[in-house]
Amino acid sequence: MALTDYKFWYIRRDDDGFITEAAVRFYEGDHQPVTVGGETSIKYVRAKRLKKNDLKHLDDKYVKESSGSDAKLYTQADFGQIKTDDELRAFLNGELAKDSKHEAIEEQKWRP
Repeated sequence: MALTDYKFWYIRRDDDGFITEAAVRFYEGDHQPVTVGGETSIKYVRAKRLKKNDLKHLDDKYVKESSGSDAKLYTQADFGQIKTDDELRAFLNGELAKDSKHEAIEEQKWRP
């Protein structure tokens, strides 16, 4: 099973600080040996960016980036009234858990 993670492309907030929408990029990767300064350790390395057809378990709201790629768009209709990045991350971790073909990286696993 492939490992999956996400990165925020952008987060928008209203004047009261509530998150109104967030665009997210999803990636697939694996643990690989990485050597830095002569020391080798096992780290998660992204191998490819996931596209719409890789994310069929999610709804079809996407926003087009200037590069032509699509980023998954979430709005308050998806995550409700939240203010913090941590609340948004908790929601996105739950979204990753919906994917039966990928496993979230340890830092982004769903923890109710």
